[in-house]
Amino acid sequence: MKWHEQDQLRGKRQEVERLLGRSVDHVHHSPRSLAYRARVTMKVNPDGRLGYHRPRSHQWTHVPSCAIAREELNAVLEKLPGLPPQLSEVELRSDGKNVVLAARSNKLRGRRDRSRAARKKSRQALKALDIKALGLAGITLDGEKLSGETRLQLLVGGIAHEVSADSFYQVNLEANELLVARVSELIGALQPTSLLDLYAGIGNLSLPIAANGIDTVLIEQSKASAGDAERSLRRHGLKARIIRGDAGRFQAGDLFFDVALLDPPRAGAPGLLTELITTRPRAIFYVSCNPSTLARDLSSAAAAGYTISALELFDMFPQTEHIETLCRLSPT
Repeated sequence: MKWHEQDQLRGKRQEVERLLGRSVDHVHHSPRSLAYRARVTMKVNPDGRLGYHRPRSHQWTHVPSCAIAREELNAVLEKLPGLPPQLSEVELRSDGKNVVLAARSNKLRGRRDRSRAARKKSRQALKALDIKALGLAGITLDGEKLSGETRLQLLVGGIAHEVSADSFYQVNLEANELLVARVSELIGALQPTSLLDLYAGIGNLSLPIAANGIDTVLIEQSKASAGDAERSLRRHGLKARIIRGDAGRFQAGDLFFDVALLDPPRAGAPGLLTELITTRPRAIFYVSCNPSTLARDLSSAAAAGYTISALELFDMFPQTEHIETLCRLSPT
């Protein structure tokens, strides 16, 4: 590991420890420090070229290649022609082998007719692309399949996921393998009778646990992600069920469980821990990509008699200021 990478991780660790008031037990390094991102989202400029907005600005910068994107994504970027300028952004998604281009239309406020016409032009232009020559498996527009195979194949923790173009999955495939394995290990050691997975997504964290015979309930709001999880349940014959809804609105008494697991978006899950702790579970596992909102959410745990019994970091986002945190709360 290069010295600057050690410095990055040291700074991230110190920030987490400052915010949570506790030392980190272990840091899991990313197997890749560059060429690790399996998803990149780029803005389309009026010339149809792809690029990023500079941090905290709307200034667009052309990006012919990206150092932290996986090799197969950069290979596609090098071949892509000008894209329809009516698009707002394009996400290139990889499962480590196949690449899907997921395009999104530029919605024009109050101009429904123009938006429809623009989308029609974009649709025609994208369908005309030679996906084989570009190294693409498939193309979607606003979630609609236009050509090729648009579901990615992810094997994580023994679970074969088919991931739709609108479903979330972790950007660092190798680091995610480490995270899933560690979550499964820690929860498995408790031998729970029932597990509640909030913000479950495609079932990335909980389906490997359900595969061990643990009665599992997943709550997920995204139609695409919940659908992917349901297909995985049927494919593997798992003892689990999925509730489609907003995990942030969970209230004590809605369900009964002895271990809870949550992996909310960057905004966190304000107030949710209070509801979970009311039911007095044996443990709560909180996975967070934002230490600030994690610290905010955990502030109510100590007063309710729960403390951090394990704190581990996963370097899911090398070369950035972000870090993935795994926190276990246990009753005192």
